Amino acid sequence: MAIGARLAARRRGFGRGDAQILAATILWSVNIVVVKVALANSGPLTYSTLRFLLGGLCLWLLAHRVEGPIRWPSRSEWWLIAAAAATGIAVSQAAFTGALSLTSADFVAMFLGATPLLVTAWVAWQASERFAAKVWFGLAVGLVGVALVVLTAGGGHASWLGVFLAVGSPVTSAVYLLLLPRLLRSYRPLSLAAIITLAGAVMLAPFGLVEGIAHHPQVTWAWLGLLGFSVVGAVVAVNWLYLVAIRSLGPARTASYTYLEPFLTVAAAALLISEPVLPLQILGGVVILIGLAIGTPGPLGIAGPESGGGVVPQVAAPSGAYQDALPEG
Repeated sequence: MAIGARLAARRRGFGRGDAQILAATILWSVNIVVVKVALANSGPLTYSTLRFLLGGLCLWLLAHRVEGPIRWPSRSEWWLIAAAAATGIAVSQAAFTGALSLTSADFVAMFLGATPLLVTAWVAWQASERFAAKVWFGLAVGLVGVALVVLTAGGGHASWLGVFLAVGSPVTSAVYLLLLPRLLRSYRPLSLAAIITLAGAVMLAPFGLVEGIAHHPQVTWAWLGLLGFSVVGAVVAVNWLYLVAIRSLGPARTASYTYLEPFLTVAAAALLISEPVLPLQILGGVVILIGLAIGTPGPLGIAGPESGGGVVPQVAAPSGAYQDALPEG
């Protein structure tokens, strides 16, 4: 009984999956600033197509080396693969880079902060039981922190199209997060990341090609360096870490770390492009951490093949963290 209690306490706290999603969140937050700078030399669709096509090829080679031969999706699985690629790559990244080209990085990051609430609300609605009140309270506190970080940045003004695209990014990201558990029951993380990324790149390619012909990218060594980070850091590393983390944490706990993106983006902008960090933004970062400490849902693992070839068992959520299970359908 004592051993079981210790294991439950460990699952309730910060574990390996949390470290993986935190690393992915840091890389992705830095990438928001990197993409904003890179778009000065190329169109948003051209840049997205290049980074996901190159990143998908790197993921394919890495998956083949680490996990062995990649299982080709069956005919019945292709619709789910296509939906994940469309929401997680094609539509999401078109909205993300389009919004960045029309408004500021912190403004886009503010809307990404809505992802945890969308995912948690959907999981709670689909599940037979509901999240504990402290989970909702903690998520609300985190959203207040997001508002403090971004609304004091001075970049909240945007065109109506920029606002529309910024809103579309968290909605499609949330749908993508909710599709992943079904796929992770059948695919290893790297293999799934490679398939989804390449499928999304193929969807983006016609639009990126047309945009690239109309407006040729200004290729410089600095721009290639930014593209290299976006490929290796934000596509290969983030997708690998993200899918491994969601395997052990479930979508609700994974999504909660999105609350950190606005504060981390502001910090990255300060370090990389010398944008000022205001006291209220620091306060917002503290409030976000408080919200995560109060209301981060407990982990709920997803059974399926792992990178090493074994099977990850289903892990029940610890008592008191949240009382629901992921929907099967």
